[in-house]
Amino acid sequence: MQTISKLILLLILTLSSHAKILKDRAGVDVEVPQNIQKAFGSSPPMNYLLYALNPKKMSGLNFKAKNNNNDASEEFLSKEFLSLDVIGSFHGGGQSINLETIIKHRPDLILLWEDDLLVERVKSEIEKTKIATITLPFRKIEDMPYAFSFAGEAIDEKPRGDLLASYASKVIEEVSESLKGAEPIKYYYAEGVDGLSTECHISFHVEALNFAGGDNVHRCQQGAVLGLERISFETLLSYDPEIIIAQNELVYKNIFSNPIWKHLKAVKANRVYLVPNKPFNWIDRPPSFMRIIGIQWLTKIFHPELYKIDLAQRIKEFYSLYLNVELSEEQIKQILGEKN
Repeated sequence: MQTISKLILLLILTLSSHAKILKDRAGVDVEVPQNIQKAFGSSPPMNYLLYALNPKKMSGLNFKAKNNNNDASEEFLSKEFLSLDVIGSFHGGGQSINLETIIKHRPDLILLWEDDLLVERVKSEIEKTKIATITLPFRKIEDMPYAFSFAGEAIDEKPRGDLLASYASKVIEEVSESLKGAEPIKYYYAEGVDGLSTECHISFHVEALNFAGGDNVHRCQQGAVLGLERISFETLLSYDPEIIIAQNELVYKNIFSNPIWKHLKAVKANRVYLVPNKPFNWIDRPPSFMRIIGIQWLTKIFHPELYKIDLAQRIKEFYSLYLNVELSEEQIKQILGEKN
């Protein structure tokens, strides 16, 4: 019995010696392992955060990288990322997660999304794996710099995390300053296949659109974890938004091919915009670090008279810093869906 007790004590001391203590923004001590080799994000926003910090430290994906909302083109992504296994997600909409699969991939740390509607369930499940976790806010645009910095320090990428945080802070402050006193513009966020799925005005899925000076015409309480609230075209017609933001190409094409959409003010004025998705969606699904360029794109659409940036130059800067990709002018046009 004494021998077993000594072994347990030795194990505890060994584990403690291989841990480091961080302070979160509330001043609370958070213990994480030293020398993180692999990490996993339990939700898409957290997993894509890892990509921005260091794709080589990702242990797996929540869902297939290429889908209707994310182009995942090889020219913009690392080979390591594209070869990762799909471990799964707690959130539906794809492959359900299996705790044995997480353990099999042996991440040293798991990132939890503080704003996740299922966060308590996710915490409870992951605790069973005995893998260390940290919890990060990432819903609000203003929380993103902290998440870059804290996650970077946690996975031993502090200089990188601080660099991304600094850039994000400058963009966020700039957009906020430019919109002071601005009248929000009425927008509709068209999702799904036919464009008649959307989000409530308070949903995290439209956080970037609201931050960029938009006012969502669909007022409601979210009815499901995944969002994608269904509405009728008659309801949309009564909203008659000034601008329509189409989440993916299927929606965008449907808006212009289905004659009933021509009755909307935004369509008549040709104010329908397709969200860029190379390599990941700039706005949503997932709401990732791409929102740093997404809010610049949106603000220039919503309030061009107030936000007079050189968008092409900003895209070039963002892709260089966050994705380690040096873009040509042709690639920028391709990203924005512009034709020669």
